[in-house]
Amino acid sequence: MRGARNKNSSIVLMSVILLTKIIGMLRDIVIANYFGTTNISDAFLLALTVPTTLFALIGHSLSTAYIPMYNRVKIERGEREAQRFSNNLLTTAMVISTVAVLLLLFFPKAVVKIFASGFDEATADIAVRLIRISAPSIYVMCAVNVFGGYLQANKSFLAPAAISLPRNIAIVFSVVLAAGLGTDWLGYGLMVSYLMELFLLMPFVIRKGYLYKPQMKLNDEYMHQTLYVIAPIVLGVCVGQVNKIVDRSMASTILEGGISALTYAVFINNGVQEILVTGIVTILFAKCSEYVAKQEHDKVKQKLSETLNTMILLLIPACVGVSILAEPIVSLVLCRGEFDQNSLKMTAAALRFYTLGLLFLAMRDTMVKVFYAYKETRVTSIVSITAIGANIVMNVLLSRVMGINGLALATSLSAIYSTVALYVLLHRKIGDFGFKTMLVAVCKSLIGCLPMALTAYFLNQQKWVQSMGVAGLFVCVLLSCAVYFLVEILIGNKTITRLLPKANKKI
Repeated sequence: MRGARNKNSSIVLMSVILLTKIIGMLRDIVIANYFGTTNISDAFLLALTVPTTLFALIGHSLSTAYIPMYNRVKIERGEREAQRFSNNLLTTAMVISTVAVLLLLFFPKAVVKIFASGFDEATADIAVRLIRISAPSIYVMCAVNVFGGYLQANKSFLAPAAISLPRNIAIVFSVVLAAGLGTDWLGYGLMVSYLMELFLLMPFVIRKGYLYKPQMKLNDEYMHQTLYVIAPIVLGVCVGQVNKIVDRSMASTILEGGISALTYAVFINNGVQEILVTGIVTILFAKCSEYVAKQEHDKVKQKLSETLNTMILLLIPACVGVSILAEPIVSLVLCRGEFDQNSLKMTAAALRFYTLGLLFLAMRDTMVKVFYAYKETRVTSIVSITAIGANIVMNVLLSRVMGINGLALATSLSAIYSTVALYVLLHRKIGDFGFKTMLVAVCKSLIGCLPMALTAYFLNQQKWVQSMGVAGLFVCVLLSCAVYFLVEILIGNKTITRLLPKANKKI
């Protein structure tokens, strides 16, 4: 029964995430329609990225360490002490975030220069105004991350999964307003969008019995342990953000619209990953944190093995399919208004190179979550630093030959390296977690991908499919997926058998 509930939870989460990605797609469609791959879209996407990047140095690290430590406090001292720990952590994060907010308010020009050194004066001025307007959103991000972690730790996953819905809707309205009333409305929209996330979470948090009360006690033993765990995460995240800065800065020097093309390609690539696996990984992290707190290590390995095999089943065909159908997918999502054929080719080419690392990014993030569940953050930080160092070197080398496509390829190669390194290190820590079954899953998935790829390529070349537009792409994807899953069932892929409710009941 518990396994069935977990599967149902994953399916519901995937459905919610699918809806959020559809709204997110609408957001990018609107941005592309009004601004294409121009200096305005570059400036806006930079303003969207900068607060998130600076916040990641603080908030992401705190929220990552939060769930395992919350579970520990709750088991050792009860719910009331766990809530006091949450208040202490959130207040500390707010205070630390003030540094980032002041940096954005008083030195936005320096920040823009760091993030996009290739911007001309007009583009930089737009980015500066937008960053100043949206700077206070960092405070809201802190609250959203801690409240979301609190809900996940208490097995409430839907609200945290849905928070981008109101945010993207607010951004869509701000883009429409900005097209007629001026670009400053883009900044106001960013600020409102994060407030909408907070308003969505608050009723669920209060219903769970948690009400935030400002409290700051740095000498608390659990805070000491949390800060000790956080330190390597902050280092790893800091290096990771440096890598993103290098990517965007180099893209801004290669060609106008380079940041936009890479951002749109990343959005589609990450969208595929989030729709298919984010719900699964969210539940994995919460469950593994609980298992570790209870010293149930065999359950950790079993859950991890099942999760990785599910990713292989879903993401290998996704990689192949997106590579074959990159142009029709980008055309469907973005190709209207100011987003012309040149923008289409730039984005589709970058998307194909990002897709090479799709499975590895998902597997990397999954294993990182398991390390975090064990509160082992130094290993992940070391791997992250070395991977990002290699990524930056490859950025420089490959971009000279391949332009912005080289930046995308470098990201995928870095993901492959970090996945292999984390797998070896995690195997040393917890023992084997299904290496042979994973190899079998990869082989069986590749067998199914061959007829699926031929089907997708053949249908995509047909004029009747091309003439149908959205419906034609839908038919192509649906039939190709049907071929893949039919082959997987015929060759006895145990992962798909486990996921089918009827087959599970028979077993």
